[in-house]
Amino acid sequence: MDQFNRKRKHGGFINNQTKKQKVSDNILSQAPQAIDVIEYAKCRAAELQLLDAATQKRKVSQAVNGLMSISMRRRAMSHNVKRMPRRIREMVTIKANKHKRPSRKHRRRPKNLLQEYIRRQKTKVWLETHIWHAKRFKMTEKWGYKIPYQPTNKSARASYRATQHHCQMIDVSYLCCIEILGKEENILNGISSLCNCQAGPTIGAKMCLEGTREGECVLFKQGSYPVGAIGPVTFLWRPKSESEPFERQLWIWCHPSCYEELWKELESSFSQSENCEVQDMSVQLKCPIEGMEKGKTLSEITDSSVVNNNTKEENMSVDLKGMGDSVENESEKKKEIDGPKGKRKQKKGKKQASKKEESEEQFVKVVNRKSQIGKVSMSSLKDRLVRHRFIGPESQQVLARTLNVANIMFNSNETSYWWKEYYQDKKLSLGFNQQREFWDGVIQCQSAAELSPHVVIGLTVRDPRVFRAKIRNEFPDPDEEINESLLSENVEAIKLKISQDVSNSALWDEEIRKTVTSTKKTDFEINQLKSEHLVPGTELILGEDESRIPVLIIQNPGTNPSEQNHGHYGSGWDLIMPAGWSMAFWVANIYHGARAGGLRELQCLANEQQSQHFPEDYPDTSAGKIEEVRIKNEKEAEHSRRPPAKRPNFNKLSMENPFSWAWDKLFSKENGSSDFHVLRDKKDLSTLRKIMNVAKKNKKGFESGSTEEGNASIQDIMSRHQQSLVFVKISMNSKGCPEEMGTISIPTLEDVEKMKTDRHFTGPLRHQQPDPELEKKKEKRKAQKLLNKGLLKLLPPQKTSVEGEEEKDPDDSDRDIIGFIKHGGFSLNNGQGAGKGFCSMAGLQKLLESIPSERNLVLIRNPRTLQYRFARLSF
Repeated sequence: MDQFNRKRKHGGFINNQTKKQKVSDNILSQAPQAIDVIEYAKCRAAELQLLDAATQKRKVSQAVNGLMSISMRRRAMSHNVKRMPRRIREMVTIKANKHKRPSRKHRRRPKNLLQEYIRRQKTKVWLETHIWHAKRFKMTEKWGYKIPYQPTNKSARASYRATQHHCQMIDVSYLCCIEILGKEENILNGISSLCNCQAGPTIGAKMCLEGTREGECVLFKQGSYPVGAIGPVTFLWRPKSESEPFERQLWIWCHPSCYEELWKELESSFSQSENCEVQDMSVQLKCPIEGMEKGKTLSEITDSSVVNNNTKEENMSVDLKGMGDSVENESEKKKEIDGPKGKRKQKKGKKQASKKEESEEQFVKVVNRKSQIGKVSMSSLKDRLVRHRFIGPESQQVLARTLNVANIMFNSNETSYWWKEYYQDKKLSLGFNQQREFWDGVIQCQSAAELSPHVVIGLTVRDPRVFRAKIRNEFPDPDEEINESLLSENVEAIKLKISQDVSNSALWDEEIRKTVTSTKKTDFEINQLKSEHLVPGTELILGEDESRIPVLIIQNPGTNPSEQNHGHYGSGWDLIMPAGWSMAFWVANIYHGARAGGLRELQCLANEQQSQHFPEDYPDTSAGKIEEVRIKNEKEAEHSRRPPAKRPNFNKLSMENPFSWAWDKLFSKENGSSDFHVLRDKKDLSTLRKIMNVAKKNKKGFESGSTEEGNASIQDIMSRHQQSLVFVKISMNSKGCPEEMGTISIPTLEDVEKMKTDRHFTGPLRHQQPDPELEKKKEKRKAQKLLNKGLLKLLPPQKTSVEGEEEKDPDDSDRDIIGFIKHGGFSLNNGQGAGKGFCSMAGLQKLLESIPSERNLVLIRNPRTLQYRFARLSF
């Protein structure tokens, strides 16, 4: 390198031998001999100031370590500031003091969280226990609600054990309640056209009119029985009062999928019976989110704002509309003035439109639905009552710990509390004592099945948050001993006829419900009072300030005992309480040993009971048809997602409808109409049950049933119900489990004889059919290959449809399909495969004629197999 000269940037040269810079004489001649430093700095003050600012501030963001050379950087500088040079140390401390992004907990503080929760409830309604369930359950959106579907843990068998031996709790607050007020005669006249006594007890049944029992029935469209079913409902009458013996109050509980249809039918029916038009008394509210108080539900907001607020609501809605119109007009004017080139101004208009949408989002619309039809008024209690369902033999032990009967006897004469004013009536006070005694007797029972079915008990209980358990206790305490003498006396007492005073409750009063909800202490206040105790965990004593909550408890009898089950499986209680108290009772019941369940657990319970579950098992209702379409779309989408090699070929399996139930194909085309209905006539079902049972021999050796009598009875039923489906219960004869969308067929005589002779024979096997679509695809691929090679003319002529048609399996024509399986699987309650489905009335008649000795023996085949299995039908 010494033999070469290096060139510098400023124009000089370096001689390697002398290492002296040669500068041209022209530059030195132009430089001044001397300058005044002060004068020079004054003239260049602005430039010096900018230079100083540029050196202090960096335009590009850079780490402090990047200001130093690589050789000076140390790993210890990241946690020890003194390792930094002194000139940079100040910059490090300034950067460290800068605030980080707020934590997620801070960003989701309750004020913003409440607004976010309300915004997310615009399209779907949340249950009061939604947040608790969302942390532990898989949620699903159905019928306008966000409903817990199933727990995130594996809990199918654990849920069955809870319903069989312990207690399972399910929040069914999505069920809709319709309240009807008026005279008993007017109410019954209006509802009589929606129900029929042939399908079971109606709303006017004597055992339910007193208000001591809850009833259940299926409602139909006006005068359309047996077709036009709307759905099953449960109803409850308020016990008669001495002050108004003729004015009655009725609650009808229905599923949200048929709520709108039922409401319209009730309005139409009452308008015809009262000969007057329907007056819509509904109130639509727009509540600002910012003005909402913490912890209040939507029902509480409506209750507090409906009273004497109609004018304010109208003004509010008018002002909002005016604001919206002005914004729209301004944006339109700007667009007209700007023209197509005014892009920047159009963006401003879009921003204003977005601001308008934000202002609209600041209001939550709530409807207080009410109708007046003559002397009868209808009001919707949807989302204004909370309902929890308890299933299992330990339901009473759980409720006994949670429902502590309140004390209503105090010396002070103040009537500021609702319960003091309510229980001033001596009759109501005596009824309260009867309720306490009756509930003490119910607690001593081993199971809810020991009581009279659908009995109603009214109670006024304490706030469960005051005495909630510290830890979750799943089983009853061993120290709790049961007095057998008291047990026998109490059980005998409660098995007697229940009085109306025991079933009466303050929950029927709307004003009391509002008061109980509005005067509820928040969880923060309860916890604050508990924290003031010197000894943690001691019971909180509030005296008269403690809330008194009116509740209704309704017994569910479960299944009736039969050969398949042990009886009363699924018995339990329903707890009804005012809105706003769901979480308080829910958490208390969880701590006292109840296991939480969701919608899947309700479906599994119905499958174990082999009972109908709405809307899946009601194919003749509009809600049931919508559900079937939804299931069909889900099944088809799931099937199409899989490649052809990883999914069953239903053409080879000869399953024409593997994703739906082809009810229309069960009826002959001679009738001309495809409409069908489910047979619900109790008398006809009882006759059918007797006929289709296997003929047994009596002591003399004669058969108890006659085939001729059975055929005559079925023909009589067929004449009245030609297009009817019959709900059947399926139990497997030996091995196998029925599956959804499976077929129910009639066995041949050869199949029955082979079953009797060979005990290992579980059912015939269907021959696999060729796939015509597969052959077409092969021919297409072959033609495409020849076309690519130019040899398409050498391809032999394709077979016609007549030539390519193969012979039909002789077994298929003999085994006629008479029904479909709605749901099936392995039943933990029965210990074998079981299911439920529907058969056509004509198919049952054919089954009776073909095999008289085995009247209820059928063959079932699942959609993904060719194997038939023997099964038994029951009704």
